[in-house]
Amino acid sequence: MEGVLQNVNVPRAQTNKKNAGLIPVGLWGRQSGDPQNEWSFQLDQGQKLKTITIDHGDDVIYSLMFTTEAPGGVLTTSNKFGGWNGGQTVSEVTLDSDEEIVGIKGSIGTWGTSALGTPQNTWSFQLEPTYNLKKITIDHGDLIYSLMFTAQNKGLTYTSEKAGGWNGGDIVSEITFDGDEKINGISGTIALSRGTYAGYTVVSSISFMTNKKVYGPFGNVRGTPFTVQWEEGSFAGFYGLAGYYIDSIGVYLKATNR
Repeated sequence: MEGVLQNVNVPRAQTNKKNAGLIPVGLWGRQSGDPQNEWSFQLDQGQKLKTITIDHGDDVIYSLMFTTEAPGGVLTTSNKFGGWNGGQTVSEVTLDSDEEIVGIKGSIGTWGTSALGTPQNTWSFQLEPTYNLKKITIDHGDLIYSLMFTAQNKGLTYTSEKAGGWNGGDIVSEITFDGDEKINGISGTIALSRGTYAGYTVVSSISFMTNKKVYGPFGNVRGTPFTVQWEEGSFAGFYGLAGYYIDSIGVYLKATNR
């Protein structure tokens, strides 16, 4: 990402001292701010979440508001969180009376170039619900040239298309995960490309962390570092931009039952 890169860590569930009965999971995104930047929404006893109002655009979420319903049908709407700028679209999610939220799914990133890509530059790998990540294939040298992912479910195996790789690197490395091994983080560096296609912001090195070990670094460790960790079992895939190299990478996450 051109400019300042912020490390993002997703901590494990921890006890909220102010509200001992609540277990916060997250944060996803920026990790610190001034008091006026911090927001919190909590249901009071007996309340149900009725409506979520999302002000958004193509790239980001601008603001969130929450409407709750108390016994007797009394509705209360929270303050608007965010929204110092406005998006192009305001969407509302209205829940049925017997409907409850059981999880969220989102994405973290992107690390690398912040430029918009054409469709052929956009890559995405998402795990199907019953599949596990089995193998990652990395073509690398001075930079990360391409990535491929292999998923497995019992006797079925699926290998993604190659992301990037319009040029090839000097080394092709494979990471093969054990059956009980789960990926729970990545780290790497962002730098400008060198050589024939110099001057592009790309992923210059990357490592993959699991509950057993760290694989890497692959590529050349130089430039601005980044790292992200997530709750074991919440990994759902990767996405980003690519061309001659892996220009950027982000992570899809899903909610866990833990």
